Amino acid sequence: MSVTSTNFAGNQNTFLTPDVIAREALLILEDNIVAPTMMNTSATADYTGARVGDTIRIRRPAFFGVDEYDRGSNSGNIKIQNAVENSVDLKIEKQFDVSFEVSSKELAMSVDEFNDRLLRPAMVAIAQKIDTYALSKVKTLGGFFGPDSGSNTDLTAPDSLTEIAAIVEKMNTQRIPVTGRKLVVSPKMQSALYGITEFVRADIRGSAISPIEEASLGRFMGLDTVMSQNLPSHTVGTVLSAANATKKAVVMKGTTYTEGVSVITVDESSLSGTVVEGDTISITYADGVVRDHSVIGATKTASGNEITDVSINPGLYAIDVAAVNGAAAVVVADDAVAEIRGNSGAVDTYDVCAAFHPDAFQLVFVPQPNPMGPGTNASTVNYKGMSMRVLQSYDHEKKRDLISVDCLVGAAAVDGRLGVKITSA
Repeated sequence: MSVTSTNFAGNQNTFLTPDVIAREALLILEDNIVAPTMMNTSATADYTGARVGDTIRIRRPAFFGVDEYDRGSNSGNIKIQNAVENSVDLKIEKQFDVSFEVSSKELAMSVDEFNDRLLRPAMVAIAQKIDTYALSKVKTLGGFFGPDSGSNTDLTAPDSLTEIAAIVEKMNTQRIPVTGRKLVVSPKMQSALYGITEFVRADIRGSAISPIEEASLGRFMGLDTVMSQNLPSHTVGTVLSAANATKKAVVMKGTTYTEGVSVITVDESSLSGTVVEGDTISITYADGVVRDHSVIGATKTASGNEITDVSINPGLYAIDVAAVNGAAAVVVADDAVAEIRGNSGAVDTYDVCAAFHPDAFQLVFVPQPNPMGPGTNASTVNYKGMSMRVLQSYDHEKKRDLISVDCLVGAAAVDGRLGVKITSA
């Protein structure tokens, strides 16, 4: 909606209202942001009224196993499974804001002129902050493709068809859904991909018309591939300092671990140092399969040759057994072998790229209410899982008109099973 008035020269000027600005802001944001195109944003509309610091619960679909029914051995009875929906915590952590002074002349600009001079630079800045925040969560994905992962022997970015195939194989091993798989890469990994002849041929596709399309590297080996300059870096904990090899052997201690456990204890006769969020612990399960888990939460320090209360994502899990039996099955035994992984010689830091299904993440834009007090015009607009609020007010103390554009967001890797971290040093 816009309001028009006639000036003394008889010309028609369009005055920009908060509603017009908010709609334009979301359109510009869509053209300049990566994270919402790669992450699930379906929960956005459910949490109106949440504030920074609030923790919300994100539901995960019920998990069912498949029983092989046999009339003779089952005595004609089927196994009734408990349809339990799990949920995970997601904290609303960020409120991003860009506020700037405007004049009546600027508010009387055409929409295109206002966008080019003021709104577009503001939204590009917000898009970068949202991407940096949301993509920081890739560090907590469960899967890990780094040193000692198939054909990969160090932390450098994958640069061969064999290594990309190994990433896809790892996703298949983790039973990540095939449809909609994503690959987000750092500039270093983009350069490495350009050295793969087959990738370059797949990437030759006409011109791009927006920043997001320019960031797109096409679909390759079943992965929608995008480059982002806002991926996080990771520095391994001191357990994996430069003095150690690619991994540190430990064992699981303290209990017999059942499905769903997300806090573990590990020990080893000479264990010292710290594990930090983003480190990887690979655990040998009772079925003989090695599954990866990311350390999340606070840094933990070894004491008495053990590290206690280490939170992991995903929690311990098995395929089919627990659901069919109707109880939490034992999936990891006491004294089971595990490894803390993620180092390579003298290199301790790398960029974190990732291959994943969008449902690995939930990115929430909380729709914000309009201010109740007088003197401020406001509009909140929701579009494609994103929400943006625009406030137009007058500062009486400094005699100036102000425009504020803000959004309230939270993000989390809600299902670490659905993604693989990739090292890119």
